[in-house]
Amino acid sequence: MTINYEDEVGWARIDDVLSPERAFSITAACLQILDGPPDQLGPTDKPNGGTLRLGDVHLRVSAAAGVVATVEPLVAQIIHGPHRLTEVTFRCPQPGFGGQQLHADTLPRLAPGLDNCATVIVPLVGFTETNGATRLVPGSHHRPDLQRQAGKLAEHRDEIRLLGPAGCGFIFSGHVLHSGTKNSSGEARPALQLVFRTSDGTDGDDR
Repeated sequence: MTINYEDEVGWARIDDVLSPERAFSITAACLQILDGPPDQLGPTDKPNGGTLRLGDVHLRVSAAAGVVATVEPLVAQIIHGPHRLTEVTFRCPQPGFGGQQLHADTLPRLAPGLDNCATVIVPLVGFTETNGATRLVPGSHHRPDLQRQAGKLAEHRDEIRLLGPAGCGFIFSGHVLHSGTKNSSGEARPALQLVFRTSDGTDGDDR
């Protein structure tokens, strides 16, 4: 599998990570775990609230492990060196929730250098203009002025929404400003988030 990743913009779409049927099955399996016995949930799992969350999905749902195997080879186009998987999370904003400030998934890159983080979002339902699709600001990983505002920006004039069907994917530099948007539809909007970081200890924090 190849992608058309250009460092100038800092993101690319991945086609056919999952079939729609497998995307549906991952959602069902994650929701079943979240609805199960409390003693089966971890400290970062959130079975209630505005955005349901389940961590370590690749270790708990077999179909999700295949997602890691599919997208991991693509990470080398962003992180040029050894890297490790640090997060595979199921996130499911409910109607009316999911809006976030624009942020990065690692410390700001305030000077030229190599990316130390890559993020992959896999929609488990189609991402639309109204259901809380991820947005990002192309090229913001090369903008120290924007990097300094990570976590503080409500919007940016250059932001775009990542729209696509269930089972596609979006990969971007972890330094790119991005966020979920408010789910204004009448249905939940589940997705997987995978985060990869450098293996040499220079991977910053997870905002």
